[in-house]
Amino acid sequence: MSAFRHSASLASLLIALACIAATAGAQEQRRHFTTRGTVELGGSISFMAAQPVINDKKGETTYSLAVMPYVGYFIIDGFELGLNPAGLVLTNTNNVTVTQLRILLAPSYNFRTTSVATPFVEGLAGLTSITTSVTGGGTATASGFTWGGRVGVKVALVEKGLLNLGIQYLQVTTNPSGVTTRNGSNEFTVTAGWTVWL
Repeated sequence: MSAFRHSASLASLLIALACIAATAGAQEQRRHFTTRGTVELGGSISFMAAQPVINDKKGETTYSLAVMPYVGYFIIDGFELGLNPAGLVLTNTNNVTVTQLRILLAPSYNFRTTSVATPFVEGLAGLTSITTSVTGGGTATASGFTWGGRVGVKVALVEKGLLNLGIQYLQVTTNPSGVTTRNGSNEFTVTAGWTVWL
């Protein structure tokens, strides 16, 4: 009976040490994720509510689906210089299809923690090109400056894999030449994506 107790105690001790080692290893991986030199690759799919603005007057809110690829590089611990190189936003309402292509710089700060969750704040700035097509009608294009930001959390679900969840705001301005009043949209987005880090 004594030998059985000794074996059970030894097994319990080994399990406890394995759990501690696994936790330490996971914490080390998360520390490395926000370390200088780390590369992050992936993207997100977003559900977006956009309020059009024409001549400074707000219109009826429309809903869209957006796809945004992402690449980032940590230039110092915690601070990441990111890029959304080829974002695509599609909206289809009342026989009108709006296609937006955008490229955005996305610098962010990732708050280093020892948990599975890494909160972050991100600035966004770049260019948006919009093509509007009417069924049975013509096509119009416009482009302009876009800026905003995103807050969220990156959750380490698997080794070197991160679930990205966030809330984003973008102000898109696409004024035609010579127009002084604002034309564009205000976009509120709930984002979900997946990235890997190297």
